[in-house]
Amino acid sequence: MPPLFLLTDFGTADPFAGIMKAVISGIAPETPLVDLTHDIPPGNIRHGAVALWRTVDYAPPGSVFLIVIDPGVGTSRRAVIVNNGLHTFIAPDNGVLTFVLGDAPHAWEITSPKVTLPSPGATFHGRDIFAPAAAHAAAGVPLPEFGAPVPDLERLPLPVLESPAPGVLRGQTLHADRFGNVLTSLGVFRREGAQLAFVPWVGDAPQFTAAPSKLSLQLPDGRRIPWAHTFAEIPDGECAVILGSSGLLEIVANRRSAAQLLGLSGDEEVRLVDW
Repeated sequence: MPPLFLLTDFGTADPFAGIMKAVISGIAPETPLVDLTHDIPPGNIRHGAVALWRTVDYAPPGSVFLIVIDPGVGTSRRAVIVNNGLHTFIAPDNGVLTFVLGDAPHAWEITSPKVTLPSPGATFHGRDIFAPAAAHAAAGVPLPEFGAPVPDLERLPLPVLESPAPGVLRGQTLHADRFGNVLTSLGVFRREGAQLAFVPWVGDAPQFTAAPSKLSLQLPDGRRIPWAHTFAEIPDGECAVILGSSGLLEIVANRRSAAQLLGLSGDEEVRLVDW
């Protein structure tokens, strides 16, 4: 059976994630369960959407993803199952799938009582709707049997990623991780020998290649921070920009929180300057 990946904002202090696993195991006991994270900040849909995007390329084809970040639980927002041609996703239709949908996703609203628990309540759709639906999907139930087709999925506004002038790439901060590294929208970058090749992950900024030694990052207050290849080469108490594991640029410090050192939060403008 395909692996089933779980991503939620439930945390681990309460039994919510474990209850969903219990429901899945009761329906599809042979399904391998993989916890991506349950520590998305409560209700932070974009944080979850980015975390999902950073994961999908490493999952085997045919994987099933169960995403429950659902501040609209119990409202008219839809529960959906979506296939993007490579994987299947079960989630609330609130934009959390924005960055993994691709160009032509196929989606259905989860309404069939055959794939949910009886009499779903209004407060824990992770248990009553999403977990059983994910289990049935992993067990091979054809997706059209989940409900009516959905032609228009909700999408989040795309993060800023544009080139306002030659040699400048404008983006924004997204969020800080638990180490205080600040993820930005600037990317995706890939190493090509001594150069970095840029292909945008969102939007239509022009592609280019550049030498890392020429790049610096301009902060909201106008300060520039240099490029670094590793955390260890950053002087104590200072910050640098580094190529993160996802191909997005991150603002980091060596064994310190860059978010605290610089006072950065989400949605602040940053510019990558090639001079």
